[in-house]
Amino acid sequence: MQPYSKQHTRHPYRWIALLCVLTLLYIAVPSTSTAYSASSTIIKPQQIYTYDRMSADLQQLAARYPDLIHIGSAGESEYGRKLWTADIGKGPAIILLLGSHHAREWITTVTMMTLMEQMAVQYDNNAVTPDGYHTRDLLDRVTFRMVPMVNPDGVTLQQFGLSAFPASDHASLLRMNGGSANFKRWKANAKGIDLNRQYPANWANIHNPSPGPYYMNYKGKQPLQAKEAKAMYDLARSIQPEIAVAYHSSGEILYWNFKTKPANLARDHQFASSYAKLTGYRLVQPTANPSGGGFTDWFIQDFGRPGLTPELGRSAGETHVPLSEWPRIWGQHKNTGWLLAQSGYELWLQRQQAAALNSNIRMTTTETSYLFPDLKSKQAGRLAPGRYTTIRMKGDWLEVRTPDGSSWISSRAVLSGPYEKPENMKVTISPDTLLYDSPLVTTPTSNRLTEQSVLVRERWKGWLFVETTSGMRWLKESDLPRLSPKPDSEAPNGHVVEETA
Repeated sequence: MQPYSKQHTRHPYRWIALLCVLTLLYIAVPSTSTAYSASSTIIKPQQIYTYDRMSADLQQLAARYPDLIHIGSAGESEYGRKLWTADIGKGPAIILLLGSHHAREWITTVTMMTLMEQMAVQYDNNAVTPDGYHTRDLLDRVTFRMVPMVNPDGVTLQQFGLSAFPASDHASLLRMNGGSANFKRWKANAKGIDLNRQYPANWANIHNPSPGPYYMNYKGKQPLQAKEAKAMYDLARSIQPEIAVAYHSSGEILYWNFKTKPANLARDHQFASSYAKLTGYRLVQPTANPSGGGFTDWFIQDFGRPGLTPELGRSAGETHVPLSEWPRIWGQHKNTGWLLAQSGYELWLQRQQAAALNSNIRMTTTETSYLFPDLKSKQAGRLAPGRYTTIRMKGDWLEVRTPDGSSWISSRAVLSGPYEKPENMKVTISPDTLLYDSPLVTTPTSNRLTEQSVLVRERWKGWLFVETTSGMRWLKESDLPRLSPKPDSEAPNGHVVEETA
C-alpha cells in the first residue's frame, strides 16, 4: 500500500475549513422531500399562541389560498370574541376538528393551524400522501371544518390573566380561581363553566363535578348553557360531519368510545387503531360507566359516527403543555389529516347510491379515470378536457362514455348544462380582459393576450368559451365592455360581436 504523500497532509486546516463549508451548505439547502419550508410559512408554532395571533393567521391563510381556505364564524364567546371557523377543502364529505375546549390546552390550536397550512401547501404541490394518495384527490373530495379555538375567553385568561378582562369581573374570576391571581391552571371558559362537560351525553351523571363556577370541572346548571358549547352543538348539527375530532392535552392517549353501538364497534375501533398507530398513542379502553358530557361523547352517541379525542403531549400537570413538546407533537400528527380525509371520504361514499344519469357534460381539466367509483380502484387512464356523456352518478363520481369504454371520474372539474352554441359569434378581447382556465376557479390565468377578435364556441351560465391565439379560454360575459347599441352589431346582452359568414 502506498503511503500518504506530503501533499495530503501539508494544509490540514484547509481540509477542515472545506468540510465546514460543505456541512453548512448541506444544512442550508432545504430537503426536496417536502415543500413545507418554515421560513415561508404563516404559522409560527413555537410561541405563546394567542387568540389575536390566530385571528390574524387565519386571515392570512385565507388570503394566500383563496380557492382552498375560507374563514367564517360559528358564533361568539361569552365575552363577544368571534368563534372562528376555517374550511379547507372542496368536497362534500365534512370532517369537524375542534381545538382548545379547555383554556390551558391551546397547544391544540397550534396543532390545528399548522396542520391546515401544511395541507394547503401540499395541495398546491399535489404532493403524495404516505398512503399513496394525491393530496388534491383527497381535498377535492372532503372539507375540513375547523374551529381552532372553541374557548377564546378562557385561553386569553390563561395567557394574560385579569388584565384582559373588565375590572368589574376581577373579583369573580379570582373567586373561581380559588383566590389565586395565577391563571395558568385555568381550564373553563371565563364564566367558570368547563366546556367539555356541557354536552348532552349522560350529563346528569358526570363524575366529580365542581359544585359551582370554578377553574375546572363545573358542568353548568344544564347542558349547552355556555354559548361556546351551544355554538359547537349547532355547528355539528348543521354540517353533519362524517368524523369529529376534539383535541385535548395532555397524556398521549386516545379516547374513541362512548357507549358505542355494537354495529359500529369494529368500524370505530379499526379507525381509532389506525390513528393510534400513526401517533403512537394508547387507546383508552371502554368502561362500563363512562363520565360523559364531552363533545365527542355526544357526537358518538347522537350521530353514530366516529369521534376521537386525542390528548396531545406528555402530561404537563395543571398548566399548558410546554412549547418544548411541540416538535414531538408535530412529528406524531403531521400525517393525521390525510388519514382523517381518507376515512371521512370512505364513510361518506359508502352511504351514496349509484343512479342512472344521462346528460352531456364538459370536463375542464385532464382527469384520472377509474374502473370503479373508489380512489382505491384500478386506474383506467387519463381523460382529456372535452365533452362527454354520462351514464351513472354515485356521490361525486360520474361514469362517462369514452372511446375505450366506460370509466369513472370525479365531478370536481365538470360543467353540466344548459349550454348554448352561439352561431358565428365573435367578441373582442383586450390585454386587460380576464381569462380563466375554467369557470370553476376564481383566479384568472397569468396570460395577457394582445387585442383580438375571438370566436365563441359555447355559452354557459354567464361564461363564454372562446378560441384565442393561446388556446381555449373562459371569460365572464360581465367582464366584456358594454357599448352603445348598434344595429345588427351587438349580441343580445350588449357585447360587441362580429357576424361571420
